[in-house]
Amino acid sequence: MKKLLIWDFDGVIADSEKLWVRAWYEILKTEKQIKLGNAEKHNLLYGIADRDRKKRLAEHIPGITFDNDFMNKVYKREFYLGTNFMMPIPDVEKVMNNTNFEHCIATGATADQHKCKMIPRFQWIRDCIPDSNVFTVDMVKQGKPAPDLFLLVAKTKGYEPKDCITIGDSITDFQAATAAGMDSIAFIGATGNNTKRYAKECEKQGVFGVCNSMNDLNVLLNNWYQSR
Repeated sequence: MKKLLIWDFDGVIADSEKLWVRAWYEILKTEKQIKLGNAEKHNLLYGIADRDRKKRLAEHIPGITFDNDFMNKVYKREFYLGTNFMMPIPDVEKVMNNTNFEHCIATGATADQHKCKMIPRFQWIRDCIPDSNVFTVDMVKQGKPAPDLFLLVAKTKGYEPKDCITIGDSITDFQAATAAGMDSIAFIGATGNNTKRYAKECEKQGVFGVCNSMNDLNVLLNNWYQSR
């Protein structure tokens, strides 16, 4: 009997999170004269939706605002970086062909942002995961780390949370899965995440396993499936 596998996109299917963070970092620097340190970039920009980035930045930097002109410059920079530099994680399609699972995507991007990521080198994803199995942050009131998006996926596809497993690369992914009553696997093979220190941070979240390659991810998924 199939289980439900819920993929994050950025940092799991695509080595892209670094690009979105770079776009925000550059536009903050040029438009707001704000240069974030490495720790600030990690805490304020990584692994969350744009609306949560704006919220965290506003809490961290009193008085900062984000008008349409600023956001359009961020989107334009993201589009350039994504079109020219975004690449799939090696061998991700092999995991998407795992027939023990029905596959969905639950992303912190909006529907429009996700469409922009479906550049030619990512069109093959639609053969593995149809558009009807893609869920975006604008479908729910609260994004990760709230469980809303994962619970929406499970309800829509007709699965109990205990029969779902999520794959993410950020602490907010694991927190959302736990809040939804789902197991999760930490994939840390994307640029910037593949460190022993970060692996330990993920383990503290109670994930089912931590891996840095798609081959190892497939092994973990099959182990989880067999344990059900």
